[in-house]
Amino acid sequence: YPDGHVEYDEVEDPLPFDVNAPVIEIADRDYALWYRDTTEDMNKYDGKTVSFLGVVARNPKMAKGEFALGRHVMTCCEADISYHAFLARWPQAETLSSYDWVRVTARISVKKTPFYGNKGPVLEITSLEKASKPDPEVATFY
Repeated sequence: YPDGHVEYDEVEDPLPFDVNAPVIEIADRDYALWYRDTTEDMNKYDGKTVSFLGVVARNPKMAKGEFALGRHVMTCCEADISYHAFLARWPQAETLSSYDWVRVTARISVKKTPFYGNKGPVLEITSLEKASKPDPEVATFY
C-alpha cells in the first residue's frame, strides 16, 4: 500500500496436477513445481504413484539397482541451474547410463536413505521407457 504497510496473500495457489489421481501425471513444464512441493511436503506423496520424464544420473557408489532421477531446474537465472533429483530404485538400473532420458511410473515411499542423509522420497519404478529430452530441457517455475 502507498503508506508502506503490507498485507500478505494467504490464497494458496492450486497445483497444476491432481495429487489425488490414481497416477499423478507431471507435465514437463510442471517438474520444478512438483519437485518443490514433494520436498516441502513429502508425506503428502507417500504411497502415491507418479509419472514423469527425467534424466538419469548414475554413481558407482550407489547400491545396485539405484540411480538418481530428476531434471535440471532454473530458479532465477542461468547461473543457478542445478540438478534436482530423487533416489530411484529399479532392478535393471545397471542398463541405464547417466544422461539417459526416461519416462517412468513409480510408487513413492518416504524412507531414510544414505542418498538423502535422512528421510526422503524414494521412487520405486514400476515402468520405465527410454525417451527423448524435452524442449526446453531445463525445468523452470514458469
